[in-house]
Amino acid sequence: MTTPIPSRRTVLKGAAALSLSGAAGALVPALAQSPAAAPAAVPPAPQASPPVTLTAAEGSLPELAGPGPLALFNGALPGPMLRVKKGGTLNVTLANSLKENVALTWQGVRLPAGSPALASVAPGKSANLSLVATDAGTFWYHANSPSLARRALAGPLVVEEAGASAYAADHLLFIQSFPPESGVPIFPVNGAISPTFQGPAGGRARLRLVNATPLFLRLKIRGPASYAIAVDGQPVSEPFELKDGRIQIAPGGRVDVAATLDDADATIIEIETTQDPIRLAVVTPVGAAVTPPSGAPAPLPPNDLPAEIPLKDALRIELPIGDKPGAGAASLGTVKAGKSVVLTLVNSLDAPVSVYIAGHPVRLLDNVYDGWRPWWHDTVPVPSKATVRVAFRAAQPGTWSIIGQRGGDGEVVVSKTYEVTA
Repeated sequence: MTTPIPSRRTVLKGAAALSLSGAAGALVPALAQSPAAAPAAVPPAPQASPPVTLTAAEGSLPELAGPGPLALFNGALPGPMLRVKKGGTLNVTLANSLKENVALTWQGVRLPAGSPALASVAPGKSANLSLVATDAGTFWYHANSPSLARRALAGPLVVEEAGASAYAADHLLFIQSFPPESGVPIFPVNGAISPTFQGPAGGRARLRLVNATPLFLRLKIRGPASYAIAVDGQPVSEPFELKDGRIQIAPGGRVDVAATLDDADATIIEIETTQDPIRLAVVTPVGAAVTPPSGAPAPLPPNDLPAEIPLKDALRIELPIGDKPGAGAASLGTVKAGKSVVLTLVNSLDAPVSVYIAGHPVRLLDNVYDGWRPWWHDTVPVPSKATVRVAFRAAQPGTWSIIGQRGGDGEVVVSKTYEVTA
């Protein structure tokens, strides 16, 4: 349920420039195995999800997005929530009522090249898109055109783990931003201002945070200890506690958090700014209070990603990031499937940049040596005037895009491709 929408003056108070900073984590034990004497039942094979129609059309939502026109899916903000079990098939009919072609980016979803889910739909036409959900996790879909995506043509996608959830409460928070006539952004969550969710008193709630804004968001979760359990849709092998409840999410990025709830007081999710914080959402405890769990939660079941990325003979590529996205050759080169790639992102701009790497999740490398952070990304934050290195093991043959968007306005500042051959 949601709280009533407050006045615009209340919502806008405290909105200001957002800062760019990192998050640190600590290691925790691995998930214990089930006793051998009691074999688990074999789950049924994943089924196709019920078909969903996404109709892209012009619309407006002046109370949330100001007086300008929007491009919306099904006239809603955000587009419909899509859900499917891991290994299941998602079936979508994309109907295009706009005056330009529409294709979808399934951010973070590993798809084979030429997948029907990537088809472009001409104005006045429709097409049936389908994809097999290889990975469980939190993802999102949006128009392939950054200008259309910024105009709200976007929505959430949740791929559920094959087994039962470890969390009694599981909430997705799809964060968007719009600059109304005042020029100061407001931040709807699931299309509402400061919605209220519920979770078990003294227990834990899974919060799936999706940054569908062009801004680097520094969030604070006010409540008992919270732990990062997934980054950009991929489970963290060793969940880590958020220091002081703070975490940053790059534009397009996602973080799944296991938030411990009080037995009485609500947990509040805020955006930290240079002025007053902006309240995003509230989680209220319900039910009989129990003793809160201590320590980090068990890891989520892993997806099928390589345990190691051999870097000794890796292909090493440097990608400059500047004001001219089309400068230089469009392709960064070709790599054979099975070979490792180290990609160096060099940002010469005075603004941070969010770089989306399609086709393969990547690991962040240390700036000095080839060790990597213990989680995966598909959306990589690159601070201003900084260099960031990532690595991945090429697996999916095809031609894949790398798109960098400037923090703040979402302007494309780098647009390249790379090719993986069989």
